[in-house]
Amino acid sequence: MSTFLKKRLLLPLLLVGITLGALVGGCGKEEQIKVSDTRFSMDTFVKIDAYSDKPGEARLAVDDAMQTFQKIAAATDRYSDGGPGSLYEANLKAASAPVQVAPQLASLLGYLQQKPDQQLDISIAPVVDLWQLARRQTALPSQTKMDEALRHVGREKYSFDPASKTLRYSDPATRLDLGAVAKGYAVDAAAATLKKHSAVTCALVNAGGNIKAVGNKPGNMPWRVAVQHPRDPEAFLGTVMLTDGQAAATSGDYQRYYEVDGIRYHHLLDAQTGQPSRLHQSITVIAESALDADYYSTLFFLLPTPGINAHLANNASLNVVVVENDGSIFISEGLSKTWQPAKGV
Repeated sequence: MSTFLKKRLLLPLLLVGITLGALVGGCGKEEQIKVSDTRFSMDTFVKIDAYSDKPGEARLAVDDAMQTFQKIAAATDRYSDGGPGSLYEANLKAASAPVQVAPQLASLLGYLQQKPDQQLDISIAPVVDLWQLARRQTALPSQTKMDEALRHVGREKYSFDPASKTLRYSDPATRLDLGAVAKGYAVDAAAATLKKHSAVTCALVNAGGNIKAVGNKPGNMPWRVAVQHPRDPEAFLGTVMLTDGQAAATSGDYQRYYEVDGIRYHHLLDAQTGQPSRLHQSITVIAESALDADYYSTLFFLLPTPGINAHLANNASLNVVVVENDGSIFISEGLSKTWQPAKGV
């Protein structure tokens, strides 16, 4: 997701953290010790809880995973110079000549190249910039300026060559924004780093609600993760289960937004219209990777429910919790036996 509008994510994040603390026990033997670290990256708090009977080694593993996360943050941040091969450099130079991108960025662009969905378009940066300016003025973009920004958006405006790992823009005003997927990719990479350290028995990586399980709880039991209520920052809708390697991510209209004349304008923008999507209150996706969960939670927020169901029919590894605009909740069939609604929901 893009991160340009008013931050309203702190309370939901705290709720998720508190809920995890209440619902998640240690892994393996009783002498397992939890090692935790929280840092700020990608405009959110990144928290890793790792369990080990060797806490000293586990702390080194967690630090290693945090550094992995930060390397991806630097490579994919369009606002700060992440060095040679970063998205920042590509946005400055790729209209003049092909730019060879960093391995992390190349991997992410390769993933996106395989996705045909038109609603989620990473060339949406000019529209995001327009909304940033409007927010600072507590106003709305004019249609004239929106039409101009949309002229520079579209998959035909850029090309990525996976063989040479080069990125090229055909429009000098085109810019890419990877906010919809970079966090999930970084969570997967941090989790992979943790798995390389034998001292870590199991762990949870949580980057602003993008959560991935490393290993299972004792007795091969799944982890329980709370899903934020989109209209009550101090409540949750229910809990979902994650097993080893599974991930969850939520996109919602309550996370980053501002209001004009009592109307909420949030950060989840349809690349075809340039406007915030009004189809749902929130979408939570459970997937086999944090990258998939991040990508599809954003995409599904931009699709009507029949479009979501079409994707689910073609991908058995995806499950969703959809909160519609009227507050009704749709749970995909794969979650029907494990979803536990909160009291009163």
